[in-house]
Amino acid sequence: MYKLTVISDIHRDIGRLERLIPKMNATDCAVCCGDGAREFLYARGRICVPTVCVRGNNDFDAVLTDAACIDFGGVNTFVAHGHKYGVKRGLDALSAVAVRDGCKLALFGHTHVFFDGVVNGVRLINPGALCCGSYAVVEIDGDNIDCKRFCV
Repeated sequence: MYKLTVISDIHRDIGRLERLIPKMNATDCAVCCGDGAREFLYARGRICVPTVCVRGNNDFDAVLTDAACIDFGGVNTFVAHGHKYGVKRGLDALSAVAVRDGCKLALFGHTHVFFDGVVNGVRLINPGALCCGSYAVVEIDGDNIDCKRFCV
């Protein structure tokens, strides 16, 4: 089983991020879906597992990619903040890009609202906003993907 901690929208809430680091270190990888890249990259020295971080619409000085396709536990996964795919208006564009790139899973943020559902055959997960206390742990076991929302 492969386990991810997924966060987004830190928005300078260093306290919550610091409290979450031990939980991140208990998983296989920590993923930041943007809007807090500076804080996440600063904390990366204390995160003992591999990390993935993409740029959000408020990450003005971050030298990061806007999106990435990464294999997590055998599942090709699209990671993006979501603002460039209009996720506040709907999830069709995000799921279409994931399908185009051969991804079964897409992780995103931007809306500050937790979401776990399937759109156009792609499992979409938004952990909610860390600045509001929300994050997700995603467990991948073969084709089985399980998501749990937590508060910090």
